[in-house]
Amino acid sequence: MMSTTTLRAFVQGVKKRQIRVLGEAISALENATPLKPKLLSCLKSFKHHGIVIGITGSAGSGKSTLIAALAKVMRRDKKTVAIVAVDPTSPKTGGAFLGDRVRMQELVEDPGVFIRSMASRGAKGGVARATKDVVELLLKAGYDFILIETVGAGQLDYEVTKIADLTLLVLTPEAGDEMQFMKGGLRELADAFVINKADRPGAQTMEDFLKRSEINAPIFKTVAEQKKGIGPLYQFILSKK
Repeated sequence: MMSTTTLRAFVQGVKKRQIRVLGEAISALENATPLKPKLLSCLKSFKHHGIVIGITGSAGSGKSTLIAALAKVMRRDKKTVAIVAVDPTSPKTGGAFLGDRVRMQELVEDPGVFIRSMASRGAKGGVARATKDVVELLLKAGYDFILIETVGAGQLDYEVTKIADLTLLVLTPEAGDEMQFMKGGLRELADAFVINKADRPGAQTMEDFLKRSEINAPIFKTVAEQKKGIGPLYQFILSKK
């Protein structure tokens, strides 16, 4: 059993954003170890001013690239960023199937960015069962922005809206058929629509379709791979902080 002294040191490690301690704490939350309730109880009184942003959309829409581009802009603004990437579960290891550092290499060496992959472990709705607790931990650690990337099952990824302060639905110019069938759920719950890969044919058609759909959320066009259109999206996020 963890001693009070050790637990206190562990909590202080979270507060100081020590990468090793954060990793161990998240593992404790994911595996629901005896440390979990004690840790969450100790962190309850910690105040935070961070904002949680859910980035959802179908596989191939460029969510990871968009997150990396957003994180770069946030870091230039001297903000700290934590990224929680929810991935399919590996049938061999039971862990996250995709490697976060493979997809976000340019952020790995930045001490102001923390990246963690989480296996969905069969949970529905695009996030893992422990995602909410992990996000709470990272907020209490003092990160300015927490970016959650959902698994990428398209219109089924609605659970993130219950965790995030803002939800961005990422689409591509070719996603017209997908949007036609997205009668409810994410289409109504998204706080903003991001048409990524907007240098491809059909971007304007997609934007026109969204406008005809009588949505109240703003629409942004980006080419995340080229860092284009990220500034206006970041300013929108700041306006909601």
